[in-house]
Amino acid sequence: MASRIEPFCYRLPRPAVEVYPGAHPGQMVGNGQLFKRHEALLARPDPRRLDLRASLLDPFGQYRVKAYQEHDRVEVMVLADLSASLAYSGVFDKRQVMLDLIRAIAESALACGDRIGFAGFGAGEKPLLYAPPGGDLSWLSSLNGVLEQLPQQRGCHGLWQADAYLPRRRALLFLLGDGHWPTAQLPALLASVGRHELVPLLIWDAAEYRALPDWGLLALQDPESGRRRRLWLRPSLKRRIELAYSRRRCLLQRLFRAAGSEPLFIEQGYRVEQFNRYFLERAA
Repeated sequence: MASRIEPFCYRLPRPAVEVYPGAHPGQMVGNGQLFKRHEALLARPDPRRLDLRASLLDPFGQYRVKAYQEHDRVEVMVLADLSASLAYSGVFDKRQVMLDLIRAIAESALACGDRIGFAGFGAGEKPLLYAPPGGDLSWLSSLNGVLEQLPQQRGCHGLWQADAYLPRRRALLFLLGDGHWPTAQLPALLASVGRHELVPLLIWDAAEYRALPDWGLLALQDPESGRRRRLWLRPSLKRRIELAYSRRRCLLQRLFRAAGSEPLFIEQGYRVEQFNRYFLERAA
């Protein structure tokens, strides 16, 4: 954790609802920088904002003042799947990728003056690590130890009870995992966090499905159940595995899009340009 990760730029597609000043356009009208509308001087008695041209054009002869959109801070929350499948290491070590992503989110939130929190769930209903939104990042030092315990976590059932640990107001919520969740239960999870601005980050590795040899004996182990299996790889089976991953990717995209969010697949580790492009497209 010695090297500093370059933060990315994020914006909410809708105005923020916090009352504290920050870097994001808010819903409140006041003394911000972005012009919002004209109001009557009696409704907003601030002669410094008087607009003579708008006052002369007012059909009722009222003095008009400029009202500006205030900028607020937002709360950022990372909701992480800390199940055994995230202990996989192929082209990249998924645990390191997850750590880099969390650090990048934290650095980006602090750069915007926002508060950042974390809730990571494994097999139990209570989080393995929880930190409410704030400016203190001391929980990051505990994250390494938690990630070392990933092989012991058979499932991430706690994600479905995560709503109790999330902010009451609308927050920017990063859902971090590999997407190997029961898809029949995924809509219930998305509905439980539906009041937040959801950003799904799915960590995939090409070694799992794309970099397989055409021929050979392959020993597999399911990290969640611990079951082992041997497969005799051949081109037809390799294509079936790749097709299964392609179909799962499409299914995950369809489920997340139905909930109003676009998943971002992380297949080459953290890249700041990928995140910047994602949020530019999201705000378009």
